[in-house]
Amino acid sequence: MKKTLMSLALAGLLLTAASCKKNETSDVKIDFTQSYEDAALALATAQQNYQEAVASKDPARIEAAKIELQKAQDKYVESKKVYVAEGGTVKTEYENNLATSTQILGNSSTGIVSNAIKRTDSLITGKTNAEIDNAAKEIKDKVNTEKAKLVEDANKKVSDAKVEAEKVKADFKKSTEETKKTANEKIDKAQKDLNDLFK
Repeated sequence: MKKTLMSLALAGLLLTAASCKKNETSDVKIDFTQSYEDAALALATAQQNYQEAVASKDPARIEAAKIELQKAQDKYVESKKVYVAEGGTVKTEYENNLATSTQILGNSSTGIVSNAIKRTDSLITGKTNAEIDNAAKEIKDKVNTEKAKLVEDANKKVSDAKVEAEKVKADFKKSTEETKKTANEKIDKAQKDLNDLFK
């Protein structure tokens, strides 16, 4: 009887362990699928944010959105590799998003703003190429102006720092000379007082 109970208990433990292991395996599969879906959604969101940034014509916002898009694309590609390795099948819609982001990120840095504005503006507002080119030139000029201002500010700070350093140096030299003069005067007075004592 004792032996039978022990056998039943052992069998129950083995079945429970096997069931847990099976559940763990299916959870991992679900996690890979969820990870792939999340990465695809993040990529689509990053593309949307990029399009909105381009529409805003704010160079800083466009650059930040471009960085976000690059990160989202890298994450999607990595997640897709794992998902496919685990037997998953990629979705065409997600691959189209990947192709679009690769095209956006593949443009040269000098042409990316202009090309992105052309695509977005022509789709949304139907602007002519001349109007779009003018908008792109305006943004480029703004970026160059900002860069020039930053360089000018940096040069002014360096120049101001040099002037301040020279002033501190001159003040220190003046202070040292005054201290030396005062000390010499005190020594001379003490010497004179000492001489007066022995007269």
